[in-house]
Amino acid sequence: MVQDGVTVAADAVSPPAALSPRRPYRVDDMLAAESFGNATVDPTGRWAIFEHRPAYESATAFAFGLRNPWTVSRLEVVDLAGNRPAGRLLAESEGDGHVLGPWSPSGRRLLVFRLRDRRWQAGVVEMPARTVRWFAPTPELSTFGQAAQWRSDDELVLLIRPDGSLPQWLDSGGRGVRALAARWRATEAGGPAQRTTLGSGAFAADMPEMPENQAVRLDVATGRFTTVAAGRFYDLELAPDGDHLALVETGAAAPFDPAGAFEPQAIDRERRLRLSDLRTGDLSSPLGEADVAPSLLSWSPLSNRLLVWTRGSAGWTAGDLVAFDPTTGAAERYALGDLKPYTGGGVAAFNTVYADWLGDRPILFGRSPSTARDDWHRLGAGGPVNLTEALAQPSSEIGAIDGERLLLLAGGRPWAVTAAGEADPLAAAAGTLSGFDGAGYLDSQRHQRNSPPRRSWFAVRTPAGAVLRPGLDPAVEVVEEDARFGVYAGALGVITRSVDNGVQRLRLEQPGRPPRTLATINQYLAEVDFPPPEPVRHLGPDGRERTSWLYRPRSWQGEKTPLVVLSYPGGPAAPPAEPATLNAWANPHLVVGGGYAVLIPVLALDRDKEPAEDYAKDVLAVVDAALAQYPDLDPGRIAHWGHSFGGYVGLVAATQTDRFKAIIAVAGLSDLATAWGEFSPSNRDNPEFGLSLRQRIGWAEESQGRMRAPPWTAPDRYVRNSPLFAADRITAPVLLVHGDRDLLPSTQSEIMFSALWRQNKDARLLTYWGEGHHLWSPDNIRDLYAQIVIFLDRTLGAGARVPAVTPQPRSPPSVESSSPSPPPS
Repeated sequence: MVQDGVTVAADAVSPPAALSPRRPYRVDDMLAAESFGNATVDPTGRWAIFEHRPAYESATAFAFGLRNPWTVSRLEVVDLAGNRPAGRLLAESEGDGHVLGPWSPSGRRLLVFRLRDRRWQAGVVEMPARTVRWFAPTPELSTFGQAAQWRSDDELVLLIRPDGSLPQWLDSGGRGVRALAARWRATEAGGPAQRTTLGSGAFAADMPEMPENQAVRLDVATGRFTTVAAGRFYDLELAPDGDHLALVETGAAAPFDPAGAFEPQAIDRERRLRLSDLRTGDLSSPLGEADVAPSLLSWSPLSNRLLVWTRGSAGWTAGDLVAFDPTTGAAERYALGDLKPYTGGGVAAFNTVYADWLGDRPILFGRSPSTARDDWHRLGAGGPVNLTEALAQPSSEIGAIDGERLLLLAGGRPWAVTAAGEADPLAAAAGTLSGFDGAGYLDSQRHQRNSPPRRSWFAVRTPAGAVLRPGLDPAVEVVEEDARFGVYAGALGVITRSVDNGVQRLRLEQPGRPPRTLATINQYLAEVDFPPPEPVRHLGPDGRERTSWLYRPRSWQGEKTPLVVLSYPGGPAAPPAEPATLNAWANPHLVVGGGYAVLIPVLALDRDKEPAEDYAKDVLAVVDAALAQYPDLDPGRIAHWGHSFGGYVGLVAATQTDRFKAIIAVAGLSDLATAWGEFSPSNRDNPEFGLSLRQRIGWAEESQGRMRAPPWTAPDRYVRNSPLFAADRITAPVLLVHGDRDLLPSTQSEIMFSALWRQNKDARLLTYWGEGHHLWSPDNIRDLYAQIVIFLDRTLGAGARVPAVTPQPRSPPSVESSSPSPPPS
């Protein structure tokens, strides 16, 4: 059938199924859910080890964001030589808080970490005894680079923090809170003086310096540490023969053109290459003060050259691919001709190049002006040679390298491409294959982009969810159909994580053996009703057909169901794959459980339009399509809900239409001019760890903000795209939610509340203390969803319902707190 010019499936207009015997999803279900982390099989194929993380709310601290579950994570082991179930890897006396690291080359030892009592430690497990030795120095945690690597079974190289403080990626929130308290106490006592100093231009030297760390060698048998270098290192890579260690050091603030565009992902610090000869202890700077790009640090198979990308005088993309020989000291810059490197696509600034070694020759992913796509090129004295031009579009990510064969996907099929450009299919077509997200699960972001494994096979996934490993014998091996969430793929087996209605199973598949379930968690979720996403087909602003997604409750109050639009323009086109995953800021199922339908509109970001331009028109086109296709939805009771950029567009919509009867803006923005330059709390508290000015300004000028200029050159553009300056046009009640530690400062919600208060309009402002851009504390999460449902019940008039109440906290607060606001009557 056709409605409003859009073809609609005939069965799309039917109401949801009759009341399910299963119960609605609740906040406590989400907080009680366990999870699996990383998984691994040792190099001999004897041991399978995985991270089992108990209920989220059982974490011992909630200052670590997504890493909160690490505080209670335990390592479980399965002896694959027997049939016993999984058990603790370490003795119960070792407690919890353990995180997987990599195996030593033989598999005799395993590097592990633990997060406990605000301390981060490294330890080495001896197999098969399963004893562990913990080491005193605090290791780094490097998100983008690598902070630890085995040199041999007996020696590690790693980055450590001499002062014993937590790594930045674990303590970015808590450090500022503690620093503020200490500063306030000192000021209250009369001294010493408390201040931070920042500088620009002639005063740039006033910017505080990051604390130093160290690169060390660790003899795991004796526990003896030997310092290799001191500096501000964030990445390391050992040569295959173990003789040389490449280090990347963070340098001064990166230069920029004040008249040029700012982009949020622009590299904000210079990076210098350092090289340590581990045989002699010598430390050198082989490229001088050349600025090297992140995510490329690749040794040749013979360890005689190190491949990096250096910034050129005209910018990163005009830079050089350089191979440095540690023996001769020679640095070779490869002739690229008119070849430009692929840097990630989209609108993000330069982030990395995709390059590696194919045998003893470098390869680079990029394109020349005469071609319409990126390809893999071999580089040498004769210039670039296109290796993949005869194939369909190749992937930028290499599956594996086998000597002089490049294993990758092209056109959704697996291929082996030689250094001469000859291509052979590795497997028969099985639909369009995609990269396997479980490969490289323990690797840094650099290793996930570059430096693929050296082996004769790689892992891919079929559209049905099966895992294939082209290159092994048999060439195509189907592993557990519909195992859509891969964890680990190795030559000796595949560990998959499957999810069925929130119930998770970790399974091991090995050739010649029956499948083996390693663990099952969250079985209680089998009784929970997760209404499936239903398609809403509509035309986008560009006239192309798109599909948005609708969740409907099994029952509702009244004749028609009130609708909540949960929007984030530019977000994923597919509905969330795991309904029970932790989502404490914009979880549709927790509102569906309250009796509301939730529509997730798929809206692309139009880079040629300003962010507020036509937003209400575009989102209401999706709403109208949903109303036409699902007549049980109530056109008179519609709310808009969004987090972050979604909160911003919700406030925009409130200024452009009166069709939304309630607006919920969580961590949203009200004024793009102040958002352009405001400091985040962590910047204000601890500027020595770097300012996010480049990211904040870049967001406003070239990313979602799309202002294209600073406020003083385009004030009208900032005004017309800031909801604050149209607050007089807002008629709907507004619920504003913010954490006081948000990287998008809570002043953004405060100024909108002030504007609505000034007009005596209906508004509530909820501030969650100690929370950042997302909520992490269990009782804050409970309270947030209770308050959202309370607000919806009052503003959408959902009919006679059991009133939602704020749940009692799970434990008394440790300090006296102010009385909570009573729910609205």
